[in-house]
Amino acid sequence: GGARPRRSAPRSRRESDGGAAARRAGRPLPYKALLQVLLGFQLDGHRQFLEHFVVLFRSLDTAGRGVLDEDAFRMLVRAIAPAKSEGAVEELLLATDPHDHKRFTFSDCVVALSQDLVALLAAPSL
Repeated sequence: GGARPRRSAPRSRRESDGGAAARRAGRPLPYKALLQVLLGFQLDGHRQFLEHFVVLFRSLDTAGRGVLDEDAFRMLVRAIAPAKSEGAVEELLLATDPHDHKRFTFSDCVVALSQDLVALLAAPSL
């Protein structure tokens, strides 16, 4: 048989602990470790921010394709921003689907409703 590839040497503790050893030794945190921590924090925040939205979107995406039709999009808008006028909903439809395909992806919906999502999260809970 063929020779097994050599395993690379295990990373040192300083390399694998996210920079904790460097901080304890009084050295600055390596840029790569700092970036990893910041991006992880940002991703966690984004997941929490969208958690309710994902559940709602999936409940309206009955086919499970990640795409809503116009009626489901309207229901999503009403669920996220119930005070939005019918005229504002129509404007949102035109802005989100300018070519009248009547298909709205998850990303389309997040972009279209991002300000409403922020307002919803900022509102005091009942």
